[in-house]
Amino acid sequence: MIGRQLPQNDQGSILQILLWFLFIVAILSVGARIGTKFYMTRKLARDDWILLAAQSAYLAQCVSISLGTSQGLGEPMSSLSQDAVERFLQAEYASFVFQLTALALIKWSISISIRQLSPSATHQRLDLVLRLSVGIWVLSAVLTTLFQCAFPSPWDYVHGSRCINRRAWWAYVAIGNIGTEFFIVAMYCMIIGNLRMSLMRRSVVLLIFSTRLLIIGIALAQLTFFLNAFPSADLTKDIWLPTVLNQAVLSASVVTACGPYLRPFMESLESGVARVLPESEEDLSHDRMGPSANHLSNYNSAACSQATDR
Repeated sequence: MIGRQLPQNDQGSILQILLWFLFIVAILSVGARIGTKFYMTRKLARDDWILLAAQSAYLAQCVSISLGTSQGLGEPMSSLSQDAVERFLQAEYASFVFQLTALALIKWSISISIRQLSPSATHQRLDLVLRLSVGIWVLSAVLTTLFQCAFPSPWDYVHGSRCINRRAWWAYVAIGNIGTEFFIVAMYCMIIGNLRMSLMRRSVVLLIFSTRLLIIGIALAQLTFFLNAFPSADLTKDIWLPTVLNQAVLSASVVTACGPYLRPFMESLESGVARVLPESEEDLSHDRMGPSANHLSNYNSAACSQATDR
Protein backbone atom coordinates (compact mmCIF):
# COMPACT_ATOMS: atom_id res chain seq x y z
CA MET A 1 0.00 0.00 0.00
CA ILE A 2 1.49 3.36 -1.04
CA GLY A 3 2.61 5.55 1.86
CA ARG A 4 2.57 2.68 4.34
CA GLN A 5 5.59 2.58 6.63
CA LEU A 6 7.79 -0.47 6.64
CA PRO A 7 7.79 -2.60 9.78
CA GLN A 8 10.64 -1.69 12.11
CA ASN A 9 12.67 -4.85 11.57
CA ASP A 10 12.21 -4.64 7.78
CA GLN A 11 13.81 -1.21 7.46
CA GLY A 12 17.17 -2.47 8.67
CA SER A 13 16.99 -5.52 6.41
CA ILE A 14 16.11 -3.44 3.36
CA LEU A 15 18.95 -1.04 4.12
CA GLN A 16 21.40 -3.94 4.32
CA ILE A 17 20.21 -5.26 0.94
CA LEU A 18 20.40 -1.83 -0.74
CA LEU A 19 23.75 -1.12 0.89
CA TRP A 20 25.49 -4.18 -0.51
CA PHE A 21 23.61 -4.16 -3.82
CA LEU A 22 24.82 -0.62 -4.56
CA PHE A 23 28.34 -1.56 -3.48
CA ILE A 24 28.37 -4.58 -5.81
CA VAL A 25 27.19 -2.37 -8.68
CA ALA A 26 30.12 -0.06 -7.95
CA ILE A 27 32.55 -3.00 -7.75
CA LEU A 28 31.38 -4.32 -11.14
CA SER A 29 31.79 -0.85 -12.66
CA VAL A 30 35.34 -0.53 -11.33
CA GLY A 31 36.12 -4.03 -12.57
CA ALA A 32 34.86 -3.16 -16.06
CA ARG A 33 36.92 0.03 -16.14
CA ILE A 34 40.11 -1.57 -14.84
CA GLY A 35 39.70 -4.58 -17.13
CA THR A 36 39.13 -2.40 -20.18
CA LYS A 37 42.11 -0.15 -19.55
CA PHE A 38 44.45 -3.00 -18.68
CA TYR A 39 43.41 -4.91 -21.80
CA MET A 40 44.14 -1.92 -23.99
CA THR A 41 47.33 -0.59 -22.35
CA ARG A 42 48.61 -3.51 -20.21
CA LYS A 43 49.02 -1.15 -17.25
CA LEU A 44 47.06 0.97 -14.80
CA ALA A 45 47.45 4.73 -14.42
CA ARG A 46 47.39 6.89 -11.31
CA ASP A 47 43.71 7.66 -11.65
CA ASP A 48 42.95 3.92 -11.58
CA TRP A 49 44.92 3.37 -8.39
CA ILE A 50 43.23 6.32 -6.73
CA LEU A 51 39.83 4.94 -7.74
CA LEU A 52 40.77 1.59 -6.20
CA ALA A 53 41.70 3.42 -2.99
CA ALA A 54 38.30 5.15 -3.12
CA GLN A 55 36.63 1.76 -3.46
CA SER A 56 38.48 0.57 -0.36
CA ALA A 57 37.19 3.58 1.59
CA TYR A 58 33.71 2.86 0.19
CA LEU A 59 33.95 -0.72 1.49
CA ALA A 60 34.95 0.53 4.94
CA GLN A 61 31.98 2.91 4.87
CA CYS A 62 29.62 0.04 3.98
CA VAL A 63 30.96 -2.07 6.85
CA SER A 64 30.43 0.84 9.26
CA ILE A 65 26.85 1.37 8.08
CA SER A 66 26.19 -2.37 8.26
CA LEU A 67 27.37 -2.40 11.87
CA GLY A 68 25.17 0.60 12.62
CA THR A 69 22.20 -1.16 11.07
CA SER A 70 22.80 -4.19 13.27
CA GLN A 71 22.51 -1.87 16.29
CA GLY A 72 19.07 -0.60 15.34
CA LEU A 73 19.30 1.83 12.44
CA GLY A 74 15.77 2.16 11.10
CA GLU A 75 14.14 1.29 14.45
CA PRO A 76 12.65 3.73 16.98
CA MET A 77 15.29 4.90 19.44
CA SER A 78 12.93 4.18 22.33
CA SER A 79 13.15 0.46 21.53
CA LEU A 80 16.97 0.43 21.74
CA SER A 81 19.23 0.09 24.74
CA GLN A 82 21.68 2.82 25.67
CA ASP A 83 24.59 0.63 24.56
CA ALA A 84 22.96 0.01 21.18
CA VAL A 85 22.48 3.74 20.61
CA GLU A 86 26.12 4.35 21.59
CA ARG A 87 27.39 1.74 19.14
CA PHE A 88 25.15 3.11 16.39
CA LEU A 89 26.58 6.60 16.89
CA GLN A 90 30.13 5.23 16.79
CA ALA A 91 29.41 3.37 13.55
CA GLU A 92 27.85 6.46 11.98
CA TYR A 93 30.82 8.56 13.15
CA ALA A 94 33.25 6.27 11.32
CA SER A 95 31.05 5.97 8.24
CA PHE A 96 31.03 9.70 7.55
CA VAL A 97 34.84 9.85 7.58
CA PHE A 98 35.08 6.98 5.10
CA GLN A 99 32.28 8.43 2.96
CA LEU A 100 33.94 11.83 2.63
CA THR A 101 37.30 10.21 1.91
CA ALA A 102 35.80 8.01 -0.82
CA LEU A 103 34.05 10.94 -2.50
CA ALA A 104 37.23 13.05 -2.48
CA LEU A 105 39.33 10.22 -3.93
CA ILE A 106 36.80 9.68 -6.72
CA LYS A 107 36.93 13.40 -7.59
CA TRP A 108 40.75 13.39 -7.57
CA SER A 109 40.76 10.35 -9.86
CA ILE A 110 38.48 12.19 -12.27
CA SER A 111 40.69 15.27 -12.02
CA ILE A 112 43.73 13.25 -13.15
CA SER A 113 41.69 11.87 -16.05
CA ILE A 114 40.68 15.40 -17.07
CA ARG A 115 44.30 16.53 -16.94
CA GLN A 116 45.24 13.72 -19.31
CA LEU A 117 42.47 14.62 -21.76
CA SER A 118 43.72 18.12 -22.51
CA PRO A 119 47.17 19.78 -22.48
CA SER A 120 45.59 23.25 -22.66
CA ALA A 121 47.16 25.59 -20.09
CA THR A 122 43.71 26.95 -19.21
CA HIS A 123 42.34 23.48 -18.59
CA GLN A 124 45.41 22.59 -16.52
CA ARG A 125 44.92 25.62 -14.29
CA LEU A 126 41.22 24.88 -13.85
CA ASP A 127 42.07 21.28 -13.01
CA LEU A 128 44.44 22.53 -10.28
CA VAL A 129 41.65 24.70 -8.89
CA LEU A 130 39.40 21.63 -8.83
CA ARG A 131 41.97 19.55 -6.95
CA LEU A 132 42.57 22.27 -4.38
CA SER A 133 38.83 22.86 -3.93
CA VAL A 134 38.22 19.17 -3.30
CA GLY A 135 41.15 19.04 -0.88
CA ILE A 136 39.95 22.03 1.14
CA TRP A 137 36.40 20.67 1.17
CA VAL A 138 37.28 17.15 2.34
CA LEU A 139 39.87 18.28 4.89
CA SER A 140 37.53 20.78 6.52
CA ALA A 141 34.60 18.35 6.44
CA VAL A 142 36.56 15.42 7.91
CA LEU A 143 38.15 17.53 10.67
CA THR A 144 34.73 18.92 11.60
CA THR A 145 33.36 15.38 11.68
CA LEU A 146 36.16 14.08 13.89
CA PHE A 147 35.68 16.93 16.39
CA GLN A 148 31.93 17.35 16.11
CA CYS A 149 31.45 17.05 19.89
CA ALA A 150 33.63 17.52 22.94
CA PHE A 151 35.86 14.66 24.06
CA PRO A 152 35.83 11.96 25.35
CA SER A 153 32.78 11.08 23.14
CA PRO A 154 33.08 13.13 19.95
CA TRP A 155 30.62 10.81 18.18
CA ASP A 156 27.79 11.28 20.68
CA TYR A 157 25.79 14.23 19.38
CA VAL A 158 22.67 12.89 21.11
CA HIS A 159 23.92 13.09 24.69
CA GLY A 160 27.24 14.88 24.20
CA SER A 161 28.11 18.46 25.02
CA ARG A 162 29.33 21.34 22.83
CA CYS A 163 28.38 19.70 19.54
CA ILE A 164 28.29 21.34 16.12
CA ASN A 165 25.09 22.24 14.33
CA ARG A 166 24.58 19.11 12.23
CA ARG A 167 22.13 20.79 9.87
CA ALA A 168 24.72 23.44 9.01
CA TRP A 169 27.48 20.83 8.80
CA TRP A 170 25.59 18.61 6.39
CA ALA A 171 24.54 21.60 4.28
CA TYR A 172 28.23 22.47 3.92
CA VAL A 173 29.15 18.88 3.00
CA ALA A 174 26.37 18.54 0.43
CA ILE A 175 26.89 21.96 -1.14
CA GLY A 176 30.63 21.27 -1.45
CA ASN A 177 29.90 17.95 -3.11
CA ILE A 178 27.39 19.51 -5.50
CA GLY A 179 29.66 22.45 -6.32
CA THR A 180 32.64 20.28 -7.23
CA GLU A 181 30.42 18.05 -9.37
CA PHE A 182 29.22 21.09 -11.32
CA PHE A 183 32.87 22.07 -11.76
CA ILE A 184 33.72 18.61 -13.13
CA VAL A 185 30.83 18.62 -15.62
CA ALA A 186 31.72 22.17 -16.73
CA MET A 187 35.31 21.11 -17.43
CA TYR A 188 34.11 18.11 -19.42
CA CYS A 189 31.94 20.43 -21.52
CA MET A 190 34.86 22.80 -22.16
CA ILE A 191 37.17 19.99 -23.28
CA ILE A 192 34.65 18.02 -25.34
CA GLY A 193 33.48 21.20 -27.06
CA ASN A 194 36.92 21.47 -28.70
CA LEU A 195 37.02 17.92 -30.06
CA ARG A 196 36.93 17.52 -33.83
CA MET A 197 34.13 15.05 -34.28
CA SER A 198 30.62 15.08 -35.65
CA LEU A 199 27.88 16.82 -33.71
CA MET A 200 26.15 13.50 -33.09
CA ARG A 201 29.27 11.84 -31.71
CA ARG A 202 30.15 14.90 -29.62
CA SER A 203 26.64 14.88 -28.18
CA VAL A 204 26.95 11.21 -27.23
CA VAL A 205 30.34 11.82 -25.61
CA LEU A 206 29.01 14.79 -23.69
CA LEU A 207 25.95 12.82 -22.60
CA ILE A 208 28.14 10.06 -21.14
CA PHE A 209 30.27 12.49 -19.18
CA SER A 210 27.24 14.51 -18.07
CA THR A 211 25.81 11.50 -16.24
CA ARG A 212 27.56 12.97 -13.20
CA LEU A 213 24.65 15.41 -13.03
CA LEU A 214 22.75 12.44 -11.60
CA ILE A 215 24.91 12.75 -8.48
CA ILE A 216 23.82 16.34 -8.06
CA GLY A 217 20.15 15.32 -8.14
CA ILE A 218 20.67 12.59 -5.55
CA ALA A 219 22.75 14.92 -3.37
CA LEU A 220 19.98 17.54 -3.39
CA ALA A 221 17.44 14.93 -2.29
CA GLN A 222 19.91 13.70 0.31
CA LEU A 223 20.35 17.21 1.68
CA THR A 224 16.59 17.78 1.85
CA PHE A 225 15.87 14.59 3.78
CA PHE A 226 18.86 15.04 6.06
CA LEU A 227 17.77 18.55 7.04
CA ASN A 228 14.26 17.24 7.73
CA ALA A 229 15.72 14.54 9.99
CA PHE A 230 17.46 17.08 12.29
CA PRO A 231 16.71 17.84 14.98
CA SER A 232 14.89 14.60 15.68
CA ALA A 233 13.70 12.91 18.84
CA ASP A 234 13.77 9.57 17.01
CA LEU A 235 17.11 9.75 15.27
CA THR A 236 17.74 6.07 14.50
CA LYS A 237 14.41 5.87 12.68
CA ASP A 238 14.46 9.21 10.85
CA ILE A 239 18.03 8.84 9.59
CA TRP A 240 17.13 5.72 7.59
CA LEU A 241 16.26 7.40 4.28
CA PRO A 242 19.20 9.87 4.32
CA THR A 243 21.48 6.88 4.88
CA VAL A 244 20.06 5.12 1.82
CA LEU A 245 20.65 8.27 -0.23
CA ASN A 246 24.24 8.42 1.09
CA GLN A 247 24.83 5.01 -0.43
CA ALA A 248 23.19 6.06 -3.69
CA VAL A 249 25.52 9.07 -3.94
CA LEU A 250 28.60 6.91 -3.40
CA SER A 251 27.54 4.21 -5.85
CA ALA A 252 26.56 6.74 -8.53
CA SER A 253 29.88 8.56 -8.05
CA VAL A 254 31.80 5.36 -8.76
CA VAL A 255 29.62 4.20 -11.67
CA THR A 256 29.68 7.54 -13.49
CA ALA A 257 33.46 7.76 -13.00
CA CYS A 258 33.85 4.37 -14.71
CA GLY A 259 31.31 4.64 -17.56
CA PRO A 260 33.49 6.71 -19.93
CA TYR A 261 36.20 4.06 -19.83
CA LEU A 262 34.26 1.34 -21.59
CA ARG A 263 36.32 0.33 -24.60
CA PRO A 264 34.13 1.37 -27.59
CA PHE A 265 33.41 4.77 -26.05
CA MET A 266 37.04 5.41 -25.10
CA GLU A 267 38.30 4.59 -28.60
CA SER A 268 35.81 7.04 -30.07
CA LEU A 269 36.77 9.78 -27.61
CA GLU A 270 40.49 9.36 -28.10
CA SER A 271 40.22 9.57 -31.88
CA GLY A 272 38.62 12.98 -31.40
CA VAL A 273 41.32 14.07 -28.94
CA ALA A 274 44.06 12.98 -31.35
CA ARG A 275 42.55 15.05 -34.16
CA VAL A 276 42.25 18.23 -32.09
CA LEU A 277 45.93 18.25 -30.98
CA PRO A 278 48.72 19.16 -33.41
CA GLU A 279 51.70 16.80 -33.26
CA SER A 280 54.03 19.46 -31.84
CA GLU A 281 51.54 20.29 -29.08
CA GLU A 282 51.25 16.63 -28.16
CA ASP A 283 55.04 16.36 -27.87
CA LEU A 284 55.15 19.48 -25.72
CA SER A 285 52.41 18.08 -23.49
CA HIS A 286 54.30 14.80 -23.08
CA ASP A 287 57.49 16.64 -22.11
CA ARG A 288 55.66 18.79 -19.59
CA MET A 289 53.44 16.21 -17.98
CA GLY A 290 55.63 13.11 -18.07
CA PRO A 291 54.40 9.51 -18.28
CA SER A 292 50.82 10.32 -17.35
CA ALA A 293 50.45 12.38 -20.51
CA ASN A 294 50.96 9.25 -22.60
CA HIS A 295 47.68 7.84 -21.27
CA LEU A 296 45.56 8.64 -24.31
CA SER A 297 48.27 7.98 -26.86
CA ASN A 298 48.73 4.50 -25.38
CA TYR A 299 45.04 3.87 -25.89
CA ASN A 300 45.24 5.00 -29.49
CA SER A 301 48.30 2.84 -30.16
CA ALA A 302 46.57 -0.20 -28.71
CA ALA A 303 43.44 0.44 -30.72
CA CYS A 304 45.42 0.89 -33.95
CA SER A 305 47.43 -2.28 -33.45
CA GLN A 306 44.27 -4.27 -32.78
CA ALA A 307 42.69 -2.87 -35.93
CA THR A 308 45.79 -3.86 -37.95
CA ASP A 309 45.74 -7.39 -36.55
CA ARG A 310 42.13 -7.74 -37.55
